[in-house]
Amino acid sequence: MAAACLVAALTSPYSFAAEGRAPQGSAPEKEPPTATGPANPSSQENEIRSVRERIAKSPDDVLLYVRLGYLLLNAGAPAEAKTAFDEALKRNEHSHAAMTGEGIVLARAGNLKEAEQVLKAALVRNPDPVRTLYELGLVYEKAGDPEKALAEYKEGIAKYQLGRK
Repeated sequence: MAAACLVAALTSPYSFAAEGRAPQGSAPEKEPPTATGPANPSSQENEIRSVRERIAKSPDDVLLYVRLGYLLLNAGAPAEAKTAFDEALKRNEHSHAAMTGEGIVLARAGNLKEAEQVLKAALVRNPDPVRTLYELGLVYEKAGDPEKALAEYKEGIAKYQLGRK
């Protein structure tokens, strides 16, 4: 049951409303693809190209950089994803979605302490995102602290059951 809740939380759409508004030219409830990404690689490439085109038209739109970061992360381009998240944070240092993305990149690169700090900072900005709690749990699990990991997973599940995303 708990695992099903967590999977549902991680595959449900990202709410851009949590960041304050939807990016220009995109649907407000459109989320970066799940960890497995879209089934069709050319579709993924097209979406990345489309977001880059929108960024060219609206270079100050933070959420477009966040979206691009998640797309690139899921496409297996963590260095490019980090650059996109960095650009988002340059434009809005309080973007919890960009901080979460940056934390994911750091964790996947093995920088667990730094990833933990960034993800905790994202939680301070918005204490409800299930994805951030899940990613922080993964950091603790990789660091060999299953008790802390379990606590983060449980909190994420509880927030998901309360309707948080």
